[in-house]
Amino acid sequence: MFMRSRALRRPAPLRERALRRLDRLAHGVLPGGGPRGVRHPDEPLRVLMPRGLTGLARESGIGAAMRHQESAVRTLGHQVVTSPLRPFDVVHLNTPFPDTPVLARWARLWRRPVLVWAHSTEDDFRDSFTGSNQLAPLFRRWIAHLYRRGDVVITPSGYSRDLVSAPKYGISAPIRVLSNGVDTSFFRADPTARAQLRDRLGLAPDAPVVISVGMHLVRKGILDWVEVARQLPEVSFVWFGRTDPRLLTAEVQRALASAPPNALFPGYVNADRLREAYAGADVFAFLTKEETEGIVLWEALATEIPTLVRGIPLYRDAMPDGVLTHQVCGDGPEFAGQVARKLSALLAGELEDLTAAGRQAAEGVDLAQVALQLEEIYHLAGVLTPPSTAAVTSSPAVGSTPAVGSASAIRSGEIRTGE
Repeated sequence: MFMRSRALRRPAPLRERALRRLDRLAHGVLPGGGPRGVRHPDEPLRVLMPRGLTGLARESGIGAAMRHQESAVRTLGHQVVTSPLRPFDVVHLNTPFPDTPVLARWARLWRRPVLVWAHSTEDDFRDSFTGSNQLAPLFRRWIAHLYRRGDVVITPSGYSRDLVSAPKYGISAPIRVLSNGVDTSFFRADPTARAQLRDRLGLAPDAPVVISVGMHLVRKGILDWVEVARQLPEVSFVWFGRTDPRLLTAEVQRALASAPPNALFPGYVNADRLREAYAGADVFAFLTKEETEGIVLWEALATEIPTLVRGIPLYRDAMPDGVLTHQVCGDGPEFAGQVARKLSALLAGELEDLTAAGRQAAEGVDLAQVALQLEEIYHLAGVLTPPSTAAVTSSPAVGSTPAVGSASAIRSGEIRTGE
């Protein structure tokens, strides 16, 4: 009688066994319960937007984007959950911090979809903090690792989508464009803001005021901004925002220390004060060298303030000079002089008034519009059942090509010079 040979059973690798045990623990012991099974179509989602280390990004563009996401989620009638130990149906991950991959793994254990926002790229990490240029390749590897944890990766513009679609990021999940949006009901023109802003800053009622908003970074254009202020001593330049002094590069420290008297730095201000600044200033000058979108630009356009930006690829291609903003391209020693000349012309009323077009474009990325597109991403990720035919036809599909000339086309980067 022959005996059937049997292969020896090899023990599972240590990592696999540990994950199995953690999975059993998660579904049997920890608070939050197990998977709910089939959701009722009318039942609101529980959207996990974990706090964790996100407080470190509170004063940054990522912090603003997260607040906008919370608003969009609530607009849709869904619930925001902040603790990963509570029941949830989908998780939003936004920050490049060490807790992000842990939270992605946690969602995997619960078999919940993971949406990862690609706010950062290797390109916009450069010229940020001391040593950032040397660390940029390592930073790219790290964020690529984070982005690959997502079932869907979301970028705020067509430009940033093209960057993270590069092979060096290694992303195989669907990549969708969704603006960070702007609350146009809050950021809007206010005729009373002009006097209030000047009174608050201790300036003459008729003083010309140019503002900018952001952290004190080379990438944000602060070196050029200080030099432009030096060339236009009759204009008050006000920069809202702050950066931990320990993170400032030596050249930024020198620029701030030697800034002319007409350059003012009030620091970080709340939303009400920022709205007053947009609505009360004469020009918003955004000389950033690299952005994935730039929430502050949408805020400025929503308040109908004349806007001058550096003609970086994101803005040069998506909103050509003279469409929504006035632009100055380039870099180097001559750049500040070119900006000063165009800024003088804008203050003198010699350039076309684009404020109405800017407001219209901002309304196209209002948080209500962003919420509708976020709902479509939930359908794509399988969090919600597919919408009815009527619902699908009521708004453009995520990632589809908008009509040329529409605000959504401007946002997604589909408008090109000459079209």
